[in-house]
Amino acid sequence: MDFGNDQLDEWSNWLEGLAPREHLTVGLEDANSYGIHLVAHLTAENIPLRYVPAILTERERTHSITRRKSDAVDAKRVGRVLLTKYADTLPARESIASKKECTTARTLDLLLMEREDLVRSKTILKNQLHGLLHQRYTESYRTHCPRSFSKKAIRWFLEDLRGEASVLAHGITRRFDRLRFVETQIARIDKDLKAASEAAPDITALATIYGCGTLTACSILAEVVTARRFTDKHRFAAYAGVTPIPHSSGRKNRLHTNPFGNRKLNRAIHTIALSQIALKHEPAIAYYEKKLKEGKTKLWALRCLKHQIAKHVFQVLKNA
Repeated sequence: MDFGNDQLDEWSNWLEGLAPREHLTVGLEDANSYGIHLVAHLTAENIPLRYVPAILTERERTHSITRRKSDAVDAKRVGRVLLTKYADTLPARESIASKKECTTARTLDLLLMEREDLVRSKTILKNQLHGLLHQRYTESYRTHCPRSFSKKAIRWFLEDLRGEASVLAHGITRRFDRLRFVETQIARIDKDLKAASEAAPDITALATIYGCGTLTACSILAEVVTARRFTDKHRFAAYAGVTPIPHSSGRKNRLHTNPFGNRKLNRAIHTIALSQIALKHEPAIAYYEKKLKEGKTKLWALRCLKHQIAKHVFQVLKNA
């Protein structure tokens, strides 16, 4: 059956015709954009929701004989995963978190997503300007303006290029104008993030973790929403993708890096770990050096530290 977002009431009636409401569970693979109206409707109807990781449905497709792909076939695969791998799914945040927690997480997610796009555009503009400024001024532009993109340097370049009719000069000027606009937009988003974080006790609690700034705390809360989604710290660490995957056979016991999990949450924890090492945080340095003495590589010792930080993040969120 096919239902659009304007037919959600009809869909609910069809769904309740399958089984009593207390026996229903709806599996969702990805409901961050086009499925947001469906999730809101099901939440209002108090129907339990479970998030099914896309990697699990992809494995179902890989193990299929035909490997067909369509909305109907994928829906069946989501249902099969829900029946056979229920423990590997998570309750949807809308089913557990309060309305305020969901609203805060949604606000943070939208702001962070826009900020990430703007930062990417800013990097592209800076890389282009480095090449164009080198063409116009050779290496001397770094000598006269070591901070090529400070407000003072940008004013100097724009003043120096004023009145010059070359295509190169116009290209540099336009890119500087776009760069200033992008930086203004990023500053506005940072202001909105700060306002949202001040109204969220969880972000204040996360900011007490050494090496966790406001931006990182916002990234964590946008992905986690509420710690009540996880039964314990080990499940949270697995969700963050910092728990190693065992590969054992006979007497050989090996651990491999976990490439799965929530990569945005993993990146936030990675940022905290690098900050703690760079800032010489004593407990982090002691643990990191302990792992090095045990014979682990620097990269693996960092992964161990990330595992400990993830469990600490869970405890902070749980007690907030």
